Amino acid sequence: MLAVLTLALAFQEVTVRMGAPSEKAKADSVRLQARRDSIRYEALERRLDREKRAPRRIALTPELERSAFLDNDARTLLLQAREARLRQDSALLNYDASAYQRLSVGMGFRAMGRDRLLFRTENASRVRWSRGGGVHVDLKGARSVFPAAEQEAGEVNMDEATPIPYYPGREALWIGSGQARAEVDEGELIHPIALGAEAYYRYATGDSLTITLPDGRAIRLRELRIEPRRPEWKLSVGSFWFDVSTGQLVRAAYRLAAPLDIWGIVDDEVAREKQEAKARGEKPDPDDEPPGWVKGMMTPMQAQLEAVTIEYGLYGGRFWLPRAQYAEGWARASFMRIPFKMEEGFKYASVNGTDSMPTVPALMTRRQLRDSLFGDSLKWSELTADQRKQRIARLVEADSTRRARLATVRTDDCARTGYYTRVETRNENSLVTAVRIPCDSTVLATAKELPPSIYEPGEQLFGAGERDALLKELDFSLQPVWAPMPVRLSYGLGHTRFNRVEGLSLGASATQQLGRGYSWDATARLGVADLVPNAELGVARTNGRTTWRVAGYHKLAVANDDWGSPLSFGASLGALLYGRDEGYYYRTTGLQLTNGLNRGGATSTRLFVERHADVANETRFNLSRALGGGSEFAPNIQAVDATLAGVALRDQRSAGLDPRGWRLLSDLRLEGGWAAFDSVDVSLSRGYARVAGEATVSRGLGERLAAALTVGGGTSANAPLPQRGFFLGGAQTVRGQQLGAAGGVTGGEAYWLTRGELALSARAVRPVVFGDLGWAGRRADWQHPGRPISGAGIGASVLDGLVRLDLARGIYPRKQMRLDLYVEARF
Repeated sequence: MLAVLTLALAFQEVTVRMGAPSEKAKADSVRLQARRDSIRYEALERRLDREKRAPRRIALTPELERSAFLDNDARTLLLQAREARLRQDSALLNYDASAYQRLSVGMGFRAMGRDRLLFRTENASRVRWSRGGGVHVDLKGARSVFPAAEQEAGEVNMDEATPIPYYPGREALWIGSGQARAEVDEGELIHPIALGAEAYYRYATGDSLTITLPDGRAIRLRELRIEPRRPEWKLSVGSFWFDVSTGQLVRAAYRLAAPLDIWGIVDDEVAREKQEAKARGEKPDPDDEPPGWVKGMMTPMQAQLEAVTIEYGLYGGRFWLPRAQYAEGWARASFMRIPFKMEEGFKYASVNGTDSMPTVPALMTRRQLRDSLFGDSLKWSELTADQRKQRIARLVEADSTRRARLATVRTDDCARTGYYTRVETRNENSLVTAVRIPCDSTVLATAKELPPSIYEPGEQLFGAGERDALLKELDFSLQPVWAPMPVRLSYGLGHTRFNRVEGLSLGASATQQLGRGYSWDATARLGVADLVPNAELGVARTNGRTTWRVAGYHKLAVANDDWGSPLSFGASLGALLYGRDEGYYYRTTGLQLTNGLNRGGATSTRLFVERHADVANETRFNLSRALGGGSEFAPNIQAVDATLAGVALRDQRSAGLDPRGWRLLSDLRLEGGWAAFDSVDVSLSRGYARVAGEATVSRGLGERLAAALTVGGGTSANAPLPQRGFFLGGAQTVRGQQLGAAGGVTGGEAYWLTRGELALSARAVRPVVFGDLGWAGRRADWQHPGRPISGAGIGASVLDGLVRLDLARGIYPRKQMRLDLYVEARF
């Protein structure tokens, strides 16, 4: 399951639909189903093709085997765990369990920011297994939610994903396809316990633990710490605990040794298919290789499993069965980030009970259909392009007939019992599973087996305390071996920006995984307007969740980096389209050390020594002006040349997922240091401090409305530089007003801000009315600021602020209309 979890949508195991089916959509459903079936069957053919290939693996030499074990106990424990992994305990005859599963998928443009839930789906079921009788699943409850678009109907179909805690041949580590394979294969994730894994991993024993049972028996557990020989995505790093007496897995915490470079995987697959086509005397199929422009638009394209935890419980005093499983990670395509979490929990009503099991209906599955038509005929890789199309077309046509027969059976069953049964095969066609589902799907959403709210955090359901304790095992001491990997290049839309200093700025980056958690990265870019090269070189170390990084840089920096991201691709759209550049810029050259979580709300730290220099506007071009409009870029600030040394802390938090409940988004920033001016008067050099913070609280008001309130403020002491002041005006602060200048009515050494918003709730695109007030200036004027700057207007918030369009009217001091398009809004 986890081998494809990060690409679940692409692999068709999770199907997402937003919006109620229109008449046109219903009319197109046959064609869409045929397309979906063709993708399914092609994936099936490719999987069968991989199964027929001889496993690829490194030969296990005596030297590799000797160096794999850091102590003798590690060898003994590994061999014992390896034997137990494939051993079937004939004493386990059956079980009756309840299963709960939840998949949460988010979406955003930044690693840090609001926890924005794209969708969440959950299901509860009764799972019964018996040796020789297959698996019977009674689906008790199922529901999905799209928080940003609750009023638009949507569904998430986790086809063939209802969790089954145990069956013979199941992979205990919840890794790969779910089938426990005896030997490693480089064609998939490399299992750390499988035969031949010593060529890829090193092993050491860790802590031990003794559990005393109520009957007085003592069970001794021992930790096996596993580190890969190189930082590659196919390898895992983790802590695994085993029952010393049986070798059975009891609990585990692991992560992938490095992120998946999806384009790298695609390139390897294309190269292999070209070799196979050449061996057949054919020309490679050009459709197998993605177009270059697609790579440019969607680079970087990565995914990572940051953490996986597995906990087993002892039942009947003998059988270790899964109790809780958890995985979290992220996927990235260009500037889009998609975090996800998969959670599963199991409770057992009986183990080796006396209840009888129903029989599995004799219904044909997709795999059985395929085998009935083609059996063990030519492999997919041996077929020509025309033969492949013909095979898929025949499978899709036959599957349409199969579905029609199943629909007839379903109609009869619903009329007779109120339930229908779907039969499927899992575990590579070795496990027959019958899933019994209510014909009235509305009863699933209100089932008592589900939690009261789909937004509940689920600490009790999944044992969050035990999970967090396991995650602590994935610290900086548990890392891949030092083994530098090939350098990876990245370019495209994610490295493109536009602003009034650089104009169009194009960049590229290179990264290399080194091992022991270390990596280096380099970024270079050049703006066509200022023609000043920008470069940054950094070295980082991570444990998958927390990263330390030291970097040297010469780049364009943002003075008003308290709000928004003026140098991001999203902010560049406003600058390019209609001359709305909401950044104040200066040039900085320096060295910094940073620390923080890779994503999610947390505190980040930055220690820095850097030199600041002034920059000027170098371009007047924007599309609005080029088409005859009057948009002009605002002048930049006059930055003061100086050298600064100090420390900065930032704490960003997000709480609450339910759009009808209370939600909080907070941001606290602290900075202090020493500034040395370029002046013969050394007395001008002095220490300084800066503090700012804001919070946005939102809540649904009844069924149709939602409101948000943002309050913020900040001040500085001995603030020596205009580029470290506070500036109000623009989409992120006071809408309807132009970004102010240092020392003016909208900029200075202190500020306060408040924003109020009222919207129609639970819509993908929700209308909003808003009003903003703010003040910035000298700290001494805090108590008598005069009339604050202000603006009000209407807007549209798309997917809970992922994209925002505002039409604002300035009230004071400027009375003007402004249209702003931006991303990652607070509300």
